Amino acid sequence: MTVYHPDYYDLFHDDHGGDLFFYRGLAADCGGPVLELGAGTGRVVMPIARAGIEVVALDSSAGMLEVLRRRLSDEPPAVRELVSCVVGDMAAFHLDRRFPLIQIPYRAFLHNRTPQAQLSCLLCCMEHLEPGGLLAFNVFHPSLAEMTRSHGENAGRWRWVDEQPTDDGGWILLSEATLYNSGAQQVTTRLRYERYNDQGRQISVDMERLELAYLYPGDIRDRMREAGFVEVRIDGDFAGQPFTTDGQELVVRGRRPG
Repeated sequence: MTVYHPDYYDLFHDDHGGDLFFYRGLAADCGGPVLELGAGTGRVVMPIARAGIEVVALDSSAGMLEVLRRRLSDEPPAVRELVSCVVGDMAAFHLDRRFPLIQIPYRAFLHNRTPQAQLSCLLCCMEHLEPGGLLAFNVFHPSLAEMTRSHGENAGRWRWVDEQPTDDGGWILLSEATLYNSGAQQVTTRLRYERYNDQGRQISVDMERLELAYLYPGDIRDRMREAGFVEVRIDGDFAGQPFTTDGQELVVRGRRPG
């Protein structure tokens, strides 16, 4: 089970390789409303709402959506009115409406850890898309180099990832340890957030559990086609370049038949 700490999430996630521009562009093209699955704290939701487009933000974490609601409270009424927050499971949800666009940013689709859950999520998306509507999401391509770094004696070894300053002159250090299960195509990561004061004294430690599937392009095409999607397209980045290299981002689009 994945457990996020909303207070740390936004510190270490911003524009993931151009995904904000990509998803905001799709929303502008369709004109809304947009359904976003795995909406979290609203990193992608907010720019779309600020562009005047209605967004329904669905996430399984009430805590993440509470951060989104707090962020919305600082926005003008015209923006606040465009966002609806829904606590729900992206593999088993039902809303009484359909959308021209459903999006699942920042690898959130991989929280569906089994083929059955992945198909269930895609079928829910199909049910909630208008005829001809678009589903878009992105996932990481399993990198052989990254797997090697977490194999054998290096499996589960802690590594420094990043750090961010705090307002009081201290900092928050992020480190991670990762295990790959190649048989099940699943990856388990523990993220450790260590908070230090301006004297370098540790104040607190928080742990985050991240448990995901990993998928190859063929897996994605199989799931999409089984769910009934057509015009399935998998690019290697958010600019539409073809997928050619191990470790590229997989940017996926598919349509409900019109």
